[in-house]
Amino acid sequence: MRSMPRGLLLATVLLLAALDVHGAEFSLSPGEDSDQLARRVQAGDSIILRDGVWRDVSLCFAKLPGMSDRPIELRAETPGGVVLSGRSEFCVSGQHVVISGIIFRDLHGYDDAVQFRTDSSTLAHHCRITDCLFDQTVTIDPTENTHWLSIFGGHHRIDHCRFEGKTTGGTTMVVWLSNAALDASIGHHQINHNHFGPRPELGRNGGETIRIGTSKTSEQRCAATVESNYFHACDGESEIISNKSCDNIYRHNRFDRCAGALTLRHGHRCVVDGNAFLGGKKRKTGGVRIIGRSHQVVNNYMEGLRGDAERAAICLMNGIRDSPLNGYAPVNDAKVAGNTLIDCKVSLEIGLHDQTDQVVAPSECVIHHNLLINGKWPALRLHSSSEGIQFFDNAVSSIHPSDTILNATRCEFGWRRDDDGLFRPSIQEAIRVESAPELQSDFDGQRRSIESIVGCDDPKTSRRSLISPEETGPRWQ
Repeated sequence: MRSMPRGLLLATVLLLAALDVHGAEFSLSPGEDSDQLARRVQAGDSIILRDGVWRDVSLCFAKLPGMSDRPIELRAETPGGVVLSGRSEFCVSGQHVVISGIIFRDLHGYDDAVQFRTDSSTLAHHCRITDCLFDQTVTIDPTENTHWLSIFGGHHRIDHCRFEGKTTGGTTMVVWLSNAALDASIGHHQINHNHFGPRPELGRNGGETIRIGTSKTSEQRCAATVESNYFHACDGESEIISNKSCDNIYRHNRFDRCAGALTLRHGHRCVVDGNAFLGGKKRKTGGVRIIGRSHQVVNNYMEGLRGDAERAAICLMNGIRDSPLNGYAPVNDAKVAGNTLIDCKVSLEIGLHDQTDQVVAPSECVIHHNLLINGKWPALRLHSSSEGIQFFDNAVSSIHPSDTILNATRCEFGWRRDDDGLFRPSIQEAIRVESAPELQSDFDGQRRSIESIVGCDDPKTSRRSLISPEETGPRWQ
């Protein structure tokens, strides 16, 4: 038998490789068995949901066997053409699955409407949900509790989705951790370029927009990264984001007129870096609340916030000695540095407590290189001892009697707004103090110059565009 010509052999190999990568396509219509279809799907295949309104359906795709180089696509026939509504649930387990183009509308009746698992022991890993819309357009019993998106397993990405209009109880998006404290396969999620809100005030606990962990698993490491998201009017409750796990990063997000705060409620070693909190002088708008050990709140821009107490621009709580997991772990080894706070009702709230056993004041903390443009309001409200906090190299525009412990330099403020709407100093206007080698980057994520600049912005570095609503949410909208 004569051998195949080399060129034809190469073409055949490439064709077979292409067919192998793209895989087969399976269509699914309302009423068809999703579980049976899932058993036929292989790595590289696509499951296509037919366009239309899918009402009161249960779609579960168990143990989908995607691979990193051949993920399984689970998508709408046309982006935005599939609407799952009513008493519907959508469950996926397995690995390397990409879900896209689906609208989840007016979901109710299930504790977890969309979830990365098909039962309590069958989880998803390395999956992605992108270009999807979650919204509520009709009145639903406000006493009902439903989590719109529940994230189980590990190494997922949620990006370019929109979540808006939720009036029922239950956190909009929840990250759940395993009860196995050292399970490295759990967590490590990426949540980016999503549009959250509006979410009206719920009037009770359970109205968070994002919760990462629970009190029971709060000592575990999640290592999630929440970055470049847009939060608008997320007013559900005092905690816009409720952090309840360890080693998470919140970076380069924009909070626009949200009546609440990014709350480090449980867990330790989290980083809040380079975010913009824009209150627009709206009531109850806040910044960051700190509870627990070794958190860093650095390089953030906060303006026009009108919250106080737990919704202050930056709040360090008192803790409970030997606190239970659902209590208040003492604040220890916190770093609050390089932040800019402009026209905030309460810039720093320290030692706040709402229980009689919250008697442990913050300890071994540093607050330095912050710029506080406080105007008519005192920059600091102190409710407990400040002996455990070092204040140095801060700058304050108006030093009130209660602000003297800040050891701050009085500064003038006459900056102009930049094209992104933020006050940014010119090189001539920047306020310089002693250098802080441990404060390496600025609001834009650029390495700071050798001269240490008070506040979040070093004018000598290149500028990062503030995340805009148009850069977030489904790209087909």
